[in-house]
Amino acid sequence: MQDNMLGIDRVFFSLALVTTVAAGCGGDADTAGSGGSGQGATTSSVSSTSSSSSSSSGGSDVETSCPTREGTVLAITALHFGEGNSGEWKKVGFNLDDRVSNAASNDVCTPNADGLPATAYPDGDDGIDNSFGKNLLPTILSLYPTWTTDANNGIRNGVFTALLKMYCLPPTGDVPALVTTLVGGTSLGTRPKLDGTDKWPVEPGLLSDPMDPESSTIAFENSSVTGTTFDSGKNVTIILTIPLKTRTASTSIKLTLRAARMTMTLAADRKSATGGMIGGVLNTEEFVTELKKVGYLLNLCGSDVFDNMVTQIRQASDIMTDGSQDPNQTCDGITMGLGFEMTEAQLGDVGAANPVGMVCP
Repeated sequence: MQDNMLGIDRVFFSLALVTTVAAGCGGDADTAGSGGSGQGATTSSVSSTSSSSSSSSGGSDVETSCPTREGTVLAITALHFGEGNSGEWKKVGFNLDDRVSNAASNDVCTPNADGLPATAYPDGDDGIDNSFGKNLLPTILSLYPTWTTDANNGIRNGVFTALLKMYCLPPTGDVPALVTTLVGGTSLGTRPKLDGTDKWPVEPGLLSDPMDPESSTIAFENSSVTGTTFDSGKNVTIILTIPLKTRTASTSIKLTLRAARMTMTLAADRKSATGGMIGGVLNTEEFVTELKKVGYLLNLCGSDVFDNMVTQIRQASDIMTDGSQDPNQTCDGITMGLGFEMTEAQLGDVGAANPVGMVCP
């Protein structure tokens, strides 16, 4: 490992690894946790985050269900990662596979990369699946102890966010079905006021029309509001795009969460939300491929440090990519959970596109 990895490059590598959690969604029977904590100051290594559903563009559905195209826009104001030394990760995420598993369970997939069952399991509280929080987050925080603080200051200082638009959301009452879209917010250029007037530029990578910030391809067509609870719907696939940079180069990593879900508790006026919870599954090899962009960015291709990190990632696999378990198959997915809070904001014009970088061979 090069000496500069002990300094700022190590910070960027750690940040790249953990920022995979910056947004998500997706189910009814899943058991949700109560979230973790995380607050703090910005770094230049993250400039935006965006999320995508696997469903087709919500344009036609929005036009049918909400002809006025009016809606409530909320922006993420804080992320909670479940960090801590008392098993806080166990409360973050959802029970995605409807099991409560431990190292002795015989109805789960087999360990990846010669890993041990005791690495991937046990689950969190009530079967919450969050191997990322159990296995990878502690490693990242050991390299970069202030990561959660810095990530949250990125939001507080207007560096990035994720924006949710709930079309034709009424001020009160249950809504059994509504179309909701997600986009990524790029640099605001100032600290957000958090009073509903912040107009975040929209990252164009997930727009069907790169000139139209309303043309999100991220559509939760079966989202709902019951009482104060928003639910994105079950088994949604999300794409997260995270730009990263060092002093001399930049890239972006795209991560896909499958079998995913997002819930949150809306305020009485529906202009903010607390207790947000995200859970989903990263395909292990897709995750590794995207992290090879980070390895290239930091000149780590072929190094023992990077290769060991890849092995550790594979050994954290605890589920099949589709959210199921199969004892006859090798685990090929990594579960993760994330908590968040949101407040009212506005969609601005289309902003700068995320950078595209090189990949380690």
